[in-house]
Amino acid sequence: MATRPMYEVIRDDLLDRINTGALAPESRLPSEKELAERYGVSRMTVRQAFDALVRERLVVRRRGAGSFVAPRRARSRRLNRLVPFGDEVTEDVVTTEIRRAVLVPPGEIAEVLDLDEAAEAVRLVRLRTVDGTPAAVQESWVPVAAAPGLARAELLAGSLYRTLAERCGVAVSWAEQEITACAATKELAGLLEVAVRAPLVEAHRTTHDDTGRAVEHARSWTRPEFPFVVRLDT
Repeated sequence: MATRPMYEVIRDDLLDRINTGALAPESRLPSEKELAERYGVSRMTVRQAFDALVRERLVVRRRGAGSFVAPRRARSRRLNRLVPFGDEVTEDVVTTEIRRAVLVPPGEIAEVLDLDEAAEAVRLVRLRTVDGTPAAVQESWVPVAAAPGLARAELLAGSLYRTLAERCGVAVSWAEQEITACAATKELAGLLEVAVRAPLVEAHRTTHDDTGRAVEHARSWTRPEFPFVVRLDT
């Protein structure tokens, strides 16, 4: 197994501290020298970790003062890894389950999930509220055959992926995602507290387990105040 670059380890450690509140918005980060000594790496390696967080708008540099956690208004969703919604953002996330039912999915969903015509799936609709603001509506379809207990399982911390892993024995491995724009329907406008036909970011994602089996097809609608951020490496 390939060893991860140390700057990624440092970046992810700092991200975890930001997400848990150990590093609060606008708090000063340890210096490059302090982190270099703590991790046993060069200051250049630490600078690479800071650079990655700055590009993702999670950290800001202030000349002569150091590096600081970005203020809450610098909202974004990181799409560099397949993680729960709460790990994509830096603010407090509250998940509200809108509905859950076992249904025969529409034809286009069944096709993506490679289901037979009569096969059933769990449809799960959730509202994500970030720092008190309705941010996104997510609709997920999970084949009953892939996760038989999901229809009745309580979501762990509002996370479908964590519940699939810990309650249903399904570990997600990779996904393909398509992002576009759309206008808010009446239902979405009501949930997201925007005007009907207001612009939203729409995403379709098909998630697979480590055998390549499709275990979820999700559609989400996000307010544009929460832009998607992707890191591109050479």
